[in-house]
Amino acid sequence: MSRREHERLNSDRPVECRIDGRHFMAVLYNVSISGCMIEVPLNRVIDGDRVHLKDGNIRMSGVVVWHDERNAGLRFDQPLHEAVVRFLGYDPAKGEPLMPTDRFGRALPRLPRSDRFVSDNR
Repeated sequence: MSRREHERLNSDRPVECRIDGRHFMAVLYNVSISGCMIEVPLNRVIDGDRVHLKDGNIRMSGVVVWHDERNAGLRFDQPLHEAVVRFLGYDPAKGEPLMPTDRFGRALPRLPRSDRFVSDNR
C-alpha cells in the first residue's frame, strides 16, 4: 500500500529555496497537492526544517519529512490547488508541461513577463 495520499506529477523546475534565512536554488522534481520532492545543494536540509519555495508568483511552504544528501521530501503546510500542481508538473509520457486549464478544459494564458517575479539572487 502506498503512503502517498495524492498523485505526484514529475517536474524539473528551478525554484528559489529559503531555510532559516539561507537562500539557494533547488530543483522541484515532483509535486502533488500535499507535498513535493526537491533536489538541493549537498547537505542543506535536515528532517524538520521549515522550507519556503518560490517559482515566480507561486509560493509553497512545508516541512522536510525525509532527506538524503541531495534530495528532500516536503509536506506542504497548506494543500496546493490542483491547477498549480498541473502548472508545475508535466506528463512524462508526452514530455510536455501540463498547462493549467479553466473548468472547460481550455488552456489558461501565460502571465505577461511584467507580472513574473525576477530574482535578485540573494
